[in-house]
This record gives sequence, structure tokens and C-alpha cells, in this order.
Amino acid sequence: MDRVVARAGSGARYRWVGAARIVAVLAAARARPAWTQQPADTTRPVPVDTTRTLSASVTSLAGTTVYVNAGRMDGLVEGLRMWTRRHDSTAAILRVQYLASHQSAAELMSGGKDLAVGDTVWFHPAAKSAASPQGTAAAYRPPRRLSGPGLHGRIGVRYLRADEGSAGVGFSEPSMDLRLDGMQLGGTPLGLAVDLRTRRTTTSSTSFGTQVDGHTRVYQAALIWGPPGAGFRVTVGRQYLTAVTSVSLFDGALVEIGNKHITFGGFGGVEPDPTNLGFSSTTQDYGGYLQLHSTPGRPSFWTVSTGAVGSYANGVANREFAFAQAMFANQYISFFGLQEVDYYRPWKVALGESSISPTSTYLSGSFRPAQWISLDGSFDNRRSVRLYRDAVDPLTAFDDAYREGLGAGVTLIGYRLRASGDVHRSTGGSAGESMTYTGTLGVTRLTSTNLSVTGRVSAYTNNSSAADIRGWIYAASAGLDPTNMLHLGLDGGYRRETSPLTTPATTGYTWFGGDADLSLARAWSLSLSVNRQSGPNSRTTQFYGGVAWRF
Repeated sequence: MDRVVARAGSGARYRWVGAARIVAVLAAARARPAWTQQPADTTRPVPVDTTRTLSASVTSLAGTTVYVNAGRMDGLVEGLRMWTRRHDSTAAILRVQYLASHQSAAELMSGGKDLAVGDTVWFHPAAKSAASPQGTAAAYRPPRRLSGPGLHGRIGVRYLRADEGSAGVGFSEPSMDLRLDGMQLGGTPLGLAVDLRTRRTTTSSTSFGTQVDGHTRVYQAALIWGPPGAGFRVTVGRQYLTAVTSVSLFDGALVEIGNKHITFGGFGGVEPDPTNLGFSSTTQDYGGYLQLHSTPGRPSFWTVSTGAVGSYANGVANREFAFAQAMFANQYISFFGLQEVDYYRPWKVALGESSISPTSTYLSGSFRPAQWISLDGSFDNRRSVRLYRDAVDPLTAFDDAYREGLGAGVTLIGYRLRASGDVHRSTGGSAGESMTYTGTLGVTRLTSTNLSVTGRVSAYTNNSSAADIRGWIYAASAGLDPTNMLHLGLDGGYRRETSPLTTPATTGYTWFGGDADLSLARAWSLSLSVNRQSGPNSRTTQFYGGVAWRF
């Protein structure tokens, strides 16, 4: 099924908007705070070192596959589980599928409705073995090899059905996807990466009858020269660029040269058509970057990157900018900062711009002085950020719209109880100027089936030039694992808003749903979900089912 995403601040529910990178590589940070403890998993298939908790970050998403910037040399092995957190509760559970030296692809086992590029992923590294020549990978070997040299991949069949009852509109969408990953093919230094998806959408309505629309889209098709761990790599074809935040998917070439402390990269190519991902030569991108970073696997992680990019549309300068970003993470502190500086040519200066203008700024940090408390802060004035969504509900739409601005929060952490509060002042984006106050309470591992329950309450005011808008959001979720192969989840919420600009002045939106994820024989996975959203003049019911086979 085509990736379904929503742009921050937009009202669109289902549309492709690109794959911009928000690179936040909080990798290999050794930590043992309670809030990073792995969800109880007594049937964990991989022996792990529970005395160490490391972190990495999400670099790319493709359906239910999550790409992470940590690999075999960082303590990952096939089958190892990782997890992410949101509002101090487990947001997603991942399982490693394919490995390279410092990259991996993981399967989304449960959760992950709001998973985004740049999210931190936590994991216990595989237990060390004296038999391992590197001293970092475990001696564990799964009975079925799904990664390593050779060709591996995934074939999936999906079905999506949605009905808008009040509008008399519905659509059905069967789809298939093919993912291929290969390295050291035939004993050579060559590898490949292919992500192909096809779908057929049938839309029916009382006003326009039935319409059929079919698409086959290529999200990735690249040939790679350079074995894992080599000091160079050349990638040619359609690929993702993870090192530069404002350039994502492009058709072209990337060359990287470096070692464990420094990496230089240069790239050039054209951007695909944003509407159908077809080949297009309209927009050309060129650039280079330099990265300095700590040795992978150390208790503290840091990296500093800088570079420049030029984007040109039909021979005219579209955007020319330089960027710098820095990341640091250890047991007590984590920090990520990004600054972009644009150069405007004389014709843009004549329109009122400065020739050198700082544009996108993003700062995010966390300080943990003790095991039971964490202090967080952020600043975000990026004008255009694309976020990945498998589905959009009133809660995710709200968080996207109120993303820009300044935020601060505190988290109190217990063995099974987590409580947090934060305040956020939004100064831009579609929300305008607003204040949001949020409280979250979560309880985990209540039973032997890992029952977890989380609740959230947000109050907000939006003081726009037209009117003062006030509202509340109430949301809750629960999940459990009846067996080591099955995860069940429920979620729902209610949003109430009062505005003199609407009739009636007070409106309400509800949503609720459930999902189930089943894994069989490591190679097969089955996912089912259903949810319903209701508003003043609409009601939408959606069903999704999928089965995938990995090889």
C-alpha cells in the first residue's frame, strides 16, 4: 500500500507529500534510566545485555518497515527488539529484520501510529561473545537467515477499506509491495535496494458513481557499490538522502568517503514528481556535506555536520542554503540542533529578503539529573516539515498543526508509573499564536501479559486575529501481549472546541479503534486494524488488513 502521510499543518487526510529527513541521530548513547527500560518481554528471542541501554534514531520509514542508523557493529542482531516512547509510554515495538554494519531495517510489531523520521529508538544490545571477532555482536544465530550477504526482501499483500457514512462515499484499495535488500551479491562489493508498491483504488459515491485509479510507484531503486564497513560507498539510482535535512528522495548519485571519525559526501540528481513519484527533470539538487562523529558503540555519542545545497528549477535558483547540525547524547543529556542559512539572489533581495538569511531552526534537548525526573525543552521554527502518518486522527492532526514554537516539560518516572506535564507556545504554522498545556499519565506492565494503559489531557487557547478559540483533548490507549506472537491494542479520544466562527459554536470529534499484530515462524506477519472517526457532519470507518512474507 502506498505510504500514507500528512503534512504538518495541513488538513489532508490521505496524500503523498514527500519524504523529508529530520536527522536526529541520538545513536549509541549508553543509558539506564527507568523511562528507557524495554517493555517486559519474557520471550525475547535474542540474548541481550540488560545492563546497557543504547539508542539510535529513525532515518526512514516505508510502510511497516523502519530504518535505523545502528547495525551489527552497534550490538544489533536479527530478531532483537527495539522500542520508542511517546509521552512517557511505549509508542512502538520494532524487531530487527536486516542488518548492515551501522544500518538496519526493522519490522513494526505494534504501535507506531505517530512514528516519524528522527524519533529515538532504544534497545538492549545483544550479549557479547568471546567467539565474536568484533566483540560487539552476539554469538546468537537465528535458525533462518534473513539478512547478511545475498538477496533478502519482503512481499506484502494489503487491503484498505474506508466508508464515509454521512457523505455516501467509500473506497477500497487492494495493494502489493515488494522490498529487496542485497549486499555482497555473488561475492562482489555490489548491493541493491528496491522498494516497489502497486495499488488499485476503487471509489464509489452517490454523486459521481464508481471510479477506478491504479498506480505503481517506485520509492527506491538503487545500486550500491561498496561492502559494509568499507571506507567508501557509491549509490546510483532513486535513493534517500539521510544526511541533509531538506533533501530527501532523489534520482541521482551519492558518493561517501570516510572512516569511523569523519565522512564526506557529495551528491547530485533530480527530484521525482511530487504527485506520482514519476521521473522528472524539473528540479535539480546538488550538494556536499562533512560529518565528524564519535566512534560507534561508545557510551557517549556526538556528531557535527555541515554542508551546502543548491536546488534549481528549470534553470532558475529554487533554493541555495548552507546548514549545520550537532547532536550529543549520554546518560544524562541529549541534544539536537539544526540551523539552515539561505542565500538569496538579487531578484529575491528586491522582493524584501536579506541576501543572507537564517531560516529553519530546530533545537531539542533533555536533561536527566536523577533516575526519577527528566527535563525537556524544544524550539522549532521550521516552516515546512513533512511527517509520516499511516493514518490521521484528531490527535495527530492537532499535534502537527501546533508543532511550531517553544516548549518545555517535566517528567516524573516510577517503576511502572510515569507522569508528565508540558507547556507549548505556538507562534507559527496553521495554528497561529496559541498556548497548549498537556498532562500525561501512563501505567505499564500491569499483568503478565504486559498490559499498559496511557491517558492524555490537553487544553489549548488560540488567539487569532479573527477570534479566540478554546478547546480540550482527551485521549487514551491500552495494549497487551496475550502471547509472544500476538499484540492487541485499543485507542480512542475526544476533542471539543469552542469558536465563535463556527455554527454551532461548540463542536466535538471522537475517534476509537483497535489493532492486532500476529507473527508466525519469523517469516510471516499478519496485521489487522479498524477505527472510526466522528465529527459534526461526518463519520468515517476504516478497515485495514495485511499479510507479509520475508525471505
